[in-house]
Amino acid sequence: VEGKIKRKSIKSAVTSLSNEKKRISRMGKKNKKGKMGPSADYFTRSAILRKLQITLKDFRRLCILKGIYPRVPEKALKGSDKIYYDVKDIAYLSHEPLLKKFREFKSFMKKIRKEAGRNQFTEAKRKNELKPVINLNHLVKERYP
Repeated sequence: VEGKIKRKSIKSAVTSLSNEKKRISRMGKKNKKGKMGPSADYFTRSAILRKLQITLKDFRRLCILKGIYPRVPEKALKGSDKIYYDVKDIAYLSHEPLLKKFREFKSFMKKIRKEAGRNQFTEAKRKNELKPVINLNHLVKERYP
């Protein structure tokens, strides 16, 4: 039966999926650049601001209060002109109760500005008495147990 082309089976699409699983189990999955190794242990400051959803001013204040400093990685993935922080430090910051207080204060200030812009100063003064209080007791206990 020379000259005839052997047609591909309908099942070939299904088997390619299992072949992919076999290949991954044998050779391992390919990792994206910057997701493994020493460069993955650091975040740039701008990436942290996006992750924590806070302003630079609040981030600086938080780092000072918590005692977190920028690090110099062995290999700077995104360039040597950027500021890097350790992944563990950022995980430590993300669970901080002060973050919640900063966000509360930001929304509070928005409300005050809104009232003042509408010339409702008595309402703004009333709301100003409900200002969220930032408590630093847990920070003192962390530093001086």
